[in-house]
Amino acid sequence: MQLKLRIGVAVLCTCAAVAEARAAGTNDPCVVIDEQHDMLPPADRTAAARLVARQFELEGQPLFEPDCPAKYTISHIVLGRTIVVRLEGPGGRREGKALGMDDLPALYSQMVRSMITGLPMEGFNVIDRTNVTLAQATTERVPADTFWYARLGYGGLFGDRTYGAPGFGVGFRGELDALAVDVSFFNYQVATADSYSQYAGSSGAIGGSVLKLEALYFLKPRSNRSAYFGGGLSWGGTDFGRSWSGSGLQGELTAGYEFPRASTLRMFIQTDATLPFYQATSVRYSTDVRRTTVISTDHRYAPSVAISIGFGWQRDRRGRH
Repeated sequence: MQLKLRIGVAVLCTCAAVAEARAAGTNDPCVVIDEQHDMLPPADRTAAARLVARQFELEGQPLFEPDCPAKYTISHIVLGRTIVVRLEGPGGRREGKALGMDDLPALYSQMVRSMITGLPMEGFNVIDRTNVTLAQATTERVPADTFWYARLGYGGLFGDRTYGAPGFGVGFRGELDALAVDVSFFNYQVATADSYSQYAGSSGAIGGSVLKLEALYFLKPRSNRSAYFGGGLSWGGTDFGRSWSGSGLQGELTAGYEFPRASTLRMFIQTDATLPFYQATSVRYSTDVRRTTVISTDHRYAPSVAISIGFGWQRDRRGRH
């Protein structure tokens, strides 16, 4: 009886010790320091291993196991205030840069999240409002290029007939590596009246948008030149023939090629399709001495397509990291 009691007490003490070690994060066998390459002082190495293990726990993957089937190795290279951190394990290798010791917990959070999810550390993949490092905040959270541009081209407006028309527009584009936001203004195609063809007497056509908002995606995000495509919405209208007109919200589709993306000057060739969410209307009236009467009201869908060349310029370009 006494033997069983002693065994029971020993088991309880062992479980308590394991729980205490788990709670304190001590002697975690799954995170080890690469002492051959690590440049942190011995006391800081222990704290670093515990912080990394704590990040795995916060991400829903605690590492404390007696047999530790998967080990993670971490090392730090220190040069002044800059600390380059490398984490290696079953999920591959991750590297990052911190400015000072206080920056390490946020960097550990990003590296562990990247290791667990398999997402790259670039961009917004593993960053949230709680783990932005000082190094990232100092050089902008996510570097972006911005520039103004103007473009000229030629296209067609499809109304009661096809109107060939020169087009123009101005805009502002903000680019990450793969994504861009494009805001443009006064994107119009204008066809003047034709006095010499079979359409003599036509009043011409005008169509386009006052404001257009688009999101663009680059197929080669880090290349100096890349094709891109995207879409968005615009507000505009169209007027053609002698009596056709309409205005409202429009869908926009865009495909193009931009170069050189590493320069402060940009050039792009772009095709745009405008798809109105409304129809142009033509109203015919009969007028007599007493009153004006509507004889008929016709509706027609009038999309447009244009191809153009654009030139952009950028001021105070900052270095990309």
